Amino acid sequence: MLSSTEFYANTPLLQTVLWIEAVIYLGIGLFEVFDDFFEKPKIWMNVKGRINGWLMFEHKIGHKMHAGICVLLGFVALNGALEGRVTRFELELIFLSFAVIMPVIWSTFMPGRLGFIVVALKPEFWLQIVMFAFFGHLIRPEIALVCVVLNLWGVAVYVLHTRKNYLKPYTYETLRSHLAEADTQQRVQRMDKIAGRAQSNAN
Repeated sequence: MLSSTEFYANTPLLQTVLWIEAVIYLGIGLFEVFDDFFEKPKIWMNVKGRINGWLMFEHKIGHKMHAGICVLLGFVALNGALEGRVTRFELELIFLSFAVIMPVIWSTFMPGRLGFIVVALKPEFWLQIVMFAFFGHLIRPEIALVCVVLNLWGVAVYVLHTRKNYLKPYTYETLRSHLAEADTQQRVQRMDKIAGRAQSNAN
């Protein structure tokens, strides 16, 4: 474990991870911070023939908070990559950033094959594994424990709440019917392909 004032010289693996984080999260974060004038309202925001302002505000708040987390994570990673070294606090902040994102992914794990593909496409899933496997010994054990607990919380929410309340039954067909009510047919067809839904059943 590093001390609070000690620097850790970046290994080639850590340098690679930091640049991946910087590009992905700083890119996404900055884009979402400045997308106000060209982001189109979602179809599900249309209520009684017009865009519902309350739904728009609700969406924008969550959208911008996501942008803020991405910018902070990307900035810390970029700073570490440029400096060529990191402190324990910077590493712990990266660990915690992944740990507050992952419960959202676990708690909204979608039915069937779609759920596994969505998780596999999330960079934070793989980056968190790499960070724990190769750099977990550099942070304080209590911080590592907090990260584990946060991940387990997401799993617990999925098992005890999401599966019981969101979709009944908890299958892709149910999810698909909800998606068809709230989004475009093109989006439904894209999800069908990802979920591996047979074309003959796509009607």
